[in-house]
Amino acid sequence: MPFPLKIAVRDEALAGLYQKELSELAGLETPAPLTLILDSGKVSLAGSNAAEAPVLVDFAGGALDYRRAHGGGRHSEGVARACFGRLKNPVIFDGTAGLGRDAFILASLGARVHLFERNPVVRLLLRDGLRRGRECGIPEVLEITDERMILEDAFSVTLYRGSVIPDTVYLDPMYPERKRSALVKKDMRIFHELLGQDADREDYLLAVLAADYRKTVMKLPKWAEIMEPERVNTAVITKNHRFVVYAGSGRSDGGV
Repeated sequence: MPFPLKIAVRDEALAGLYQKELSELAGLETPAPLTLILDSGKVSLAGSNAAEAPVLVDFAGGALDYRRAHGGGRHSEGVARACFGRLKNPVIFDGTAGLGRDAFILASLGARVHLFERNPVVRLLLRDGLRRGRECGIPEVLEITDERMILEDAFSVTLYRGSVIPDTVYLDPMYPERKRSALVKKDMRIFHELLGQDADREDYLLAVLAADYRKTVMKLPKWAEIMEPERVNTAVITKNHRFVVYAGSGRSDGGV
């Protein structure tokens, strides 16, 4: 049964900053008990396990910033190898932005990434993470979050009506958890509690392919079946994933 999203406001100034977004979340129901928390200048999401720390978007610390500072560059990142190709500074539409991790890595390697996210709770987490990235005082993170990551008002690539034509459209849909897999990471478990799985992932892919962008990249777990295999151009394989590349003509202006 669905559960009403709980909103815990412990920072009134932050609530005022996101008044519009919070009003849009009023009455929202989720598949599991979840609480959106506004506290100490941060927006986070708590799952049903009270012993676990809430999840938030953090571009200025933790594993993600360490990966930015000490990663091996675009040749060691499967997502970059698939999305960049031979381009140095591509324009990428991330059609399933989620917590923005892949987008941040792509932007840190030189891409300009436009983020599209359909879930309003996740959009708020992203918006807050980008705001704190711009205010963190780390010049590299400021440049990435302020100049190379753009959270679009359109909820999906197929609804975008702007003038930017991407070099690559990147899709990373949610898949169901495998029963025999190891314990899923905390943030992904909460994500599953919020989003379930993207049951329309094939429809989304087909709509993007119909728009005939220059290139579309779909990230899949290794065990997942490749969609539209006859249209695949190539794939980048990593330990746990496949980045499947579909080539188009690049003539699209985004209209579908």
